[in-house]
Amino acid sequence: MNGGNALPGCPNDWDEAYKLEKQLNNDEEFDREDLPFNPTWKFDCGFKLDYDGSLVRISSRFYPPKTHYGATWDGNVTVYFLGEKVSKRAFDCPTLDELKSQVEAYVKSITDNLKVALK
Repeated sequence: MNGGNALPGCPNDWDEAYKLEKQLNNDEEFDREDLPFNPTWKFDCGFKLDYDGSLVRISSRFYPPKTHYGATWDGNVTVYFLGEKVSKRAFDCPTLDELKSQVEAYVKSITDNLKVALK
């Protein structure tokens, strides 16, 4: 077992760990749905316990060049912060390389601005 032998309070096996996860994530006194980043408790290897969720979510859809869609890669990227849409940008690029470059630059600018704002 990673990190030594289990002491009292540490799960002894994965069945026990899964039961504890369910218990931790179903606490009726704490409404996780009020948290738009939906953090959850989860045991990792060696029964290390994580409490993880996403503050920012990126969602996108791009249509390929086809007779039905048109001659370019087009679509949009939507950025959600704490579950709320904060930005949406459309893209229309003649090549996949250009789409990749523009989308990654846009997402990087969003994350750079968030880093500055949260410091």
